[in-house]
Amino acid sequence: MEAAAHGKYQPGWYTLQDGSRHAGKLRVWQTPSRNSLQVEQGKADPINLAPEQLRHFVMGRDSFIVARQVPLAGQPMTVPFGEADIYRVVMTGKFQVLQHDQLVADYRSGPAFAPGYAPGQYGGTHHNLAWVLRPAGQADLVVLPSEEKEFAREVPAFFIDNPALAQRIHAGLVGHPDFKRIVYAYVFHKDVEQVTYEEAGTIFH
Repeated sequence: MEAAAHGKYQPGWYTLQDGSRHAGKLRVWQTPSRNSLQVEQGKADPINLAPEQLRHFVMGRDSFIVARQVPLAGQPMTVPFGEADIYRVVMTGKFQVLQHDQLVADYRSGPAFAPGYAPGQYGGTHHNLAWVLRPAGQADLVVLPSEEKEFAREVPAFFIDNPALAQRIHAGLVGHPDFKRIVYAYVFHKDVEQVTYEEAGTIFH
């Protein structure tokens, strides 16, 4: 784990695995290997709490939970984000929507003889964002696929009580880039084709 570092923290509280709740100034600390929660300690170095040590926490206006063994929709139970990781809750209600944010290392690719290139050379990082659902009436979370065909095959089942919406997803008329429009149409009982991207952009705020 990367060494803890000072930075901008937000007031909040966290609950450990033993059920004890603690207040503090918090931030999420990300490295390409894992996410962790940091607790500010004044002049002393902040402490790092690994996801395995946590149940959930609130930081400013954002709520986070720790989940384990979250499968990709349509796939057998796997652990795509590690044994335990942090998920931001963006919607609660009939079904729950969460977002997973992972910092991923980039490695340069290209011919080995290219100037300045070394195979496997580190080239920075980017954020990999995934949508996660807790469908109505279910206890488990599921990660939505980002690939177009898999999205069209697996996601309609989560919106089956809106047949017109489910059919459009299945037909590939709306897909992963339209996820906010899909949720907006589902929650407000609208035709997804009549939901603008601007409207949809407000659904998780």
